[in-house]
Amino acid sequence: MKKILPILGTLLFLAPFQTSFAAAEKIDGIAAIVNSDAILESDIETRFRIIRDRVPNGIYSADIRRQILTSMIDEYIQSNYANRAGIRVSASDVDRAILSVATKLGTDINGFKNILNQQGIEYNRYRTQIENEILMTNVKRQVIRERIAITEQEIEDFLTSSQSLAQSKDEVRLRHLLVRSKDVNQAKAKIETIAADIQSEDDFIRLAISQSDGSAAVQGGDLGWRPINQLPALFVRELSSSKGPFYGPIQSNAGFHLLWLVDKRVSDVELQKQTKARHILIKPNAIRSDRQAQEFAVTLYKRLQKHEDFATLAKEYSEDEGSALKGGDLDWVAPGTMVPQFEAAMNETPVGQYSRPFRSNFGWHIVQVDGRRNADVSDKVKRANAEKALIAQKQDLVLSNWLDELKTQAFIDIK
Repeated sequence: MKKILPILGTLLFLAPFQTSFAAAEKIDGIAAIVNSDAILESDIETRFRIIRDRVPNGIYSADIRRQILTSMIDEYIQSNYANRAGIRVSASDVDRAILSVATKLGTDINGFKNILNQQGIEYNRYRTQIENEILMTNVKRQVIRERIAITEQEIEDFLTSSQSLAQSKDEVRLRHLLVRSKDVNQAKAKIETIAADIQSEDDFIRLAISQSDGSAAVQGGDLGWRPINQLPALFVRELSSSKGPFYGPIQSNAGFHLLWLVDKRVSDVELQKQTKARHILIKPNAIRSDRQAQEFAVTLYKRLQKHEDFATLAKEYSEDEGSALKGGDLDWVAPGTMVPQFEAAMNETPVGQYSRPFRSNFGWHIVQVDGRRNADVSDKVKRANAEKALIAQKQDLVLSNWLDELKTQAFIDIK
């Protein structure tokens, strides 16, 4: 049976659901009340089905149930915040996300529904989960924009530090265990007891599931691959201080941390091949079928063949809001930035020419290549990358504190 591929990098994983829940009763009841919303036992079980491929050993235990419930409570609180802030997710965004998964599996929406059904997952619940994941991502982006401001001095300090762009391609895969408490001494005693019990990665996984207050606890603390220069500075210093693979305890404003270094990969510094491109995007919608969108893209392609100006046509007809007003200009595009279909067409198009219409998850494109270069070493790009790394270093703590604020304002009753 096929596995559902991740599309948002958080909880969107499906795997064959072949075993029953260990020691789980089949009585649906209320697991928790968050403000006026109820989280049911069946909601927790459905979430487990969706993330089962990420759960160590794929077993539904009391600790896994507790961690899933904690995550769902956090999501409900953030969803309420989104409603108050007027943050919404369009149906088309959800459609594109689901279509992306279906396409990667080599099927259409109906085939995808069949795969979900075989794994015991209702399509409507899966769609709601996708919508919620997109909403959470959008909410967090807004909070980060509002609460993190990077100064010019911070950028200057970063560019001259050992954590700078020289490490931008070096990545580590970490497991993370977090203990939080208003009582610092209590939290310190707890983390030291946990640390004393860790002799192997399996120990770390087991204790992360049962003891961690971190967002990745249900996955055994697995943070996945992350660029070193986007980790909190405290983590980087600790990773540099000894050989590991076990590090900590590390104290921060968020609590006490333990780390397990699963793997590390160091990329040789090499020139990056970038492409200067612009495009026209034609989307199918409620009144224009995919076939009609394709036909209109072909019409524009024929007009280009008659030497009409690409930028002028992009301004008038392109439905990519981010580039249309700039004549479809995407500026310099780095490898891996665009969806595979777009990148393939762009790479095959010679400089000074444009592609035939092609399809991606977003609609029908025509791409024009204006130039190619081996690397962008401009100060502007360096500073933008430095700002991105500094934001990544700060965002976990900022989001954690923000969530704590929301919790103090919410009514939470765990049954």
